[in-house]
Amino acid sequence: MKSNHLPLLLLLIALATPAGAEEQYVIRRAVEAGQLKSLSEILATVQAAHPGKVLDVDLERDRSGRRVYEITILKGNGQRTKVLIDAVNGNELQQTGSPPARASVPKVLRGLLARHPGHVLEVELKQGTDQQLIYEVQLILLDGRLREFVIDAQSGETISDGGHRREVLNRLRPLPDILDRLPARYRGEIQEIELEYDQEGKYFYEIEVRLPDGRVLELDVDAISGKILNGEEIER
Repeated sequence: MKSNHLPLLLLLIALATPAGAEEQYVIRRAVEAGQLKSLSEILATVQAAHPGKVLDVDLERDRSGRRVYEITILKGNGQRTKVLIDAVNGNELQQTGSPPARASVPKVLRGLLARHPGHVLEVELKQGTDQQLIYEVQLILLDGRLREFVIDAQSGETISDGGHRREVLNRLRPLPDILDRLPARYRGEIQEIELEYDQEGKYFYEIEVRLPDGRVLELDVDAISGKILNGEEIER
């Protein structure tokens, strides 16, 4: 459930540490004090230099600890590109190195289906914790079982068959309990829910809810603790 619309609110950063809410507050204060560029300023500059549709915006830290806006743009030719912007001065950062060659997706899928006959439900290109590009592939096997595989995007070799996730999955809080624990300000008509996980393998529910005033929110909720990690308003 990915929104292809420009966010209306400054993204709340989904921090994995317990101090996430405090850091979000610090970020907002830094923007108000002029220590960080606001998202609206950043997007205006980026879209002038890189015409296209903004798909996603994240505020991250690079290896030196510098805050960087990572912006994903869909160009007119259908290609996606990532733009890195210094969050303090608004300057675009140069990305070093050319992207590594990737294994052909059809070839990867043919090899996987030859070993595990069935049908492909989903393929997603992601970046692992070690910055390695991976394909996550979901299959429904001929016996009806659902399997997930992690494939090295460069070599096409299978890294994992999803078995390492079973222990974590057993710890997930049931979805009805998650919904019951939503704060009153987020109660409304549930429109869509998906179970996702981040680059560190931490699971979260992505919940789209329409509030009584007509606004539509997309919430990321920790699938174990029920804590709200991230929230943004989306257009409908």
